[in-house]
Amino acid sequence: MLEDDRVIEESILRNWYSGNAMPQLAGHSLLGGGNPMRWMIDRTLAPAEIPSSYIEFYSGDRLPGRTIAHHDAAVEYQADMPEYFEVAPSFPFNRSDSSYRQVIRVRRDFVRKIVWQQVPALTDRHVPSTLFLTNGREIQFRAIRFDSAGVNLLAGRERMSFGFQELAELHFDRESYWDTHLKELAILFPGGTVESSDRQRLVQWETADGLVATTSVQRIDAESHGDNNNSDRWSHGIQPAWSLDTIWVACRSTWMWRSWHFDTVPLFRLPLTESREGAMFSRGGFAARINRGVLGGTAGSGQRPVGWSLGVMAPSRLSFPLPEWAVGFQTSVAIDQAAHDRGCIQGEVLFSWEGKPKFASETLVGSSQVASSGNLRIDDVPQNAELILAADPVYEGRPEGADPFDIRDMTNWLEPSLLLDQQTLREKIRARTTGTILAWHDWKLENDLSQLRFANTLRRVQYPYESPSWRTTVAAVDEPLRLTIKKKIAPETKYLEIVTAKFEGPDQPEISVRINGIPVMTAPLQNTNSNDHVHSPPPYLINVTPFAGSEATIEVSQSVAQGDLSIDWRGLHFREQPSFLLPVLETPTQNDVNKMTTLAGEPGNVILRDDIRQLSRPLIETPDGEWIQIANFDSPIEIRERPEPGQFRQLRFAVSKTGKGHALIRFLHENEEDSPAIYAIGTRNAGQGIIELNPRSFDNKKEIDENWQVITPDLYSNFRELDITGIAVKSVGESSCLWDQIYFAGTAWYLDRNLSVNPTNSNWDNWQKRSEELLPGLTKATLQVHRPGKPVRPAVMVDQGSGILAMLGDDDWKPGTEMEVTRHDGKTFTAKQLGKDESSQFGLLQIVSIEQDGGWQQYNLSSRTEFDWQYSHLIFQPGEEPGQLAWDICRPLTYDKRVVIVTKPHTFTCEVGAIAVDRDHQFSGFVTEVAPNGQPVISIARPLVEKWHDLKNQQN
Repeated sequence: MLEDDRVIEESILRNWYSGNAMPQLAGHSLLGGGNPMRWMIDRTLAPAEIPSSYIEFYSGDRLPGRTIAHHDAAVEYQADMPEYFEVAPSFPFNRSDSSYRQVIRVRRDFVRKIVWQQVPALTDRHVPSTLFLTNGREIQFRAIRFDSAGVNLLAGRERMSFGFQELAELHFDRESYWDTHLKELAILFPGGTVESSDRQRLVQWETADGLVATTSVQRIDAESHGDNNNSDRWSHGIQPAWSLDTIWVACRSTWMWRSWHFDTVPLFRLPLTESREGAMFSRGGFAARINRGVLGGTAGSGQRPVGWSLGVMAPSRLSFPLPEWAVGFQTSVAIDQAAHDRGCIQGEVLFSWEGKPKFASETLVGSSQVASSGNLRIDDVPQNAELILAADPVYEGRPEGADPFDIRDMTNWLEPSLLLDQQTLREKIRARTTGTILAWHDWKLENDLSQLRFANTLRRVQYPYESPSWRTTVAAVDEPLRLTIKKKIAPETKYLEIVTAKFEGPDQPEISVRINGIPVMTAPLQNTNSNDHVHSPPPYLINVTPFAGSEATIEVSQSVAQGDLSIDWRGLHFREQPSFLLPVLETPTQNDVNKMTTLAGEPGNVILRDDIRQLSRPLIETPDGEWIQIANFDSPIEIRERPEPGQFRQLRFAVSKTGKGHALIRFLHENEEDSPAIYAIGTRNAGQGIIELNPRSFDNKKEIDENWQVITPDLYSNFRELDITGIAVKSVGESSCLWDQIYFAGTAWYLDRNLSVNPTNSNWDNWQKRSEELLPGLTKATLQVHRPGKPVRPAVMVDQGSGILAMLGDDDWKPGTEMEVTRHDGKTFTAKQLGKDESSQFGLLQIVSIEQDGGWQQYNLSSRTEFDWQYSHLIFQPGEEPGQLAWDICRPLTYDKRVVIVTKPHTFTCEVGAIAVDRDHQFSGFVTEVAPNGQPVISIARPLVEKWHDLKNQQN
């Protein structure tokens, strides 16, 4: 049946064998063009009986199968998941080549009732907030809560609990139909628009197995198993809004497809209430049936087949909720074919706020007569309005020969359809779209929705824990997408983890993060590897410890990308530890060290090292001779070939030996005696069963230089599957070992997400020695600037010949303004302000009459265009005593190329205006602010280099 009421038929359905093809029948396109199908039926099949167990959804969709488990809303495999049920379907639903899960996950917020054991009297009925037990007991409840395999009820003042095996049917409270309908459309048509307009349709499958499932044209996939011209070889992958998984349906099992434009609602999808007041001989039953005759079986009237219907026994008065944006309605009414040429009714369509029927049919006798309402316009719908379909048995004035009273007055409302205002509907869908992106919950979208483009994107992955499914994705069109949240970050929180995905295009757009206005990350989005979850891009990781325990405003943005590339937002999570890395030794404390013992349980005599020499401090030093257990795991660490989230394969650790000898690292597990798992570093004579890594690292040492080795072995390749219960280390060769940065990861690629100074930099980047060389010169290069009414701030000499100093300025900086500056020896000079870069607030000063008396030292501004997160900075400012500097070596915690937050100095309280020096002995930047927990925020000095000429010559 096409939209223009024309019926076409053919013995072969064509062309629907791939995801980018649309079905054709008798040469007519069924889901595209200007005259698509309203419904299509396979007359070789028959509709299913009501299944013995199923889930029914708010719209009348039905999933046959047994509900076996419940899951609360949570994060699963790094992605936000809604509350859902697991259903074991009673029909084949997977692709032929799939070894994926054997359940379908359905969203709790779309479920109307769950049936474990069908109660025939409740078919097509909904009794709100009621539980029906297998023993026949009926319980109305005030509140319900689920555990994994049962329910907990509050009924009156009594609390009750039941396992799923005790339940026959569970009917949920009556939710607002139209709110849920808009949520469904926002998932199926994100943003309220679809290109092209002829694809803005919904399609419903009803199968011979009892499945009734509705989705949009965009969320349909197809594949052929052999002959593309044989529809019996096709399967269609569909994903209704209520399903978290794609459901694969064999074409040969589909009895009927129904289709309608997104601004149309077939009335069988709306909740109904029925009154049969006035019934006489039929008052003992005959409740309304959906898409069936009131006596069962398919509804039929007149000579024309129908795609959907409501079957009632007159007298019947059906009421349906109407939204304020309803604009039209149409239906036909007739007596069911089961009455043959008998029965007598009159059908009426009424609107609850109007005094008389909008449509009244003539008196109909027998099933051959069909009365059409035509298109009924609806104007000015008030709140709480209802549409009413009344079937009157015409007790008085019946035509001669008609059945008396209400005998055989079986009535069918044929293809009743409600029309909604399209523009209003689009606006309401658009407004609800952001709420369907679960990762954005609790976050505020700062954009106007017109600046974004939403889409349905098929996430084509084939992971052990995830198969292809449709996701709502978003592209920033005119300006970056911006999400913000203001919250107190828990003291124990270390990271913000951002989980996103894209499947095409270059490494763009970029994801950027600011905390309290401070840039903390900018990184390009990389493509997801569809077939290898292990090597797909890991989440982005932002260290939030500088703000832990404080209220912070966080902004996450997605840049505009060429081609409007859509991004799948999967999670924005605050975590104590990364989901994809397991730090074993990262920032140990003295309490951690105190727990480290020998394998025999004796004190381990481990030393916590926190000296400047070690860039990634703090770390541990273990003595020679004994195995020292440095980690113990309550739940074993699972090493697997293809690790899922929470499992691992790679290890990274750093080790240094203070003298000759070698080091051992051992992975404790249950079968150690038969299959030891030990690495040796720095020897070729480790012994049988020990895997040797970097065999020459330590053996040939001639002096104690503490050179680091950073090693990333593949645990699975070396030891196969392993369940690690602890880690022990051993130093061999009359000297201790240093250990640092021990991490487990799924792949070495994941380790790159962790911002950490590489210990091997200590092998040549000796800050202990470097600081001794730098500090005398830095003392002579640093001056204190006395600003009227403001704290003293440091400046550094960057051009001794001209007496030019660089410093962090203020908003009231004015070229030509004079002020006093004091040198390390207490001598005071007059300096005037030159130019200031407005974006960075960095400014230049010039000593009016500089004396070349040997009391100065010049250092250059760094020419680097961006910071390097792998290296530390020397941060300094004038000390409490004249002529002294307060200083420390600080490593990056966050990185955004031109702004980094570094670790809090151990030896002094850092102030705004402090100065940073890089590994090249150049001024790398200035501390522009201090994070709530004392960590300096360094902004790169590059703006002074880029604008040097203009700033130097700006006098007033």
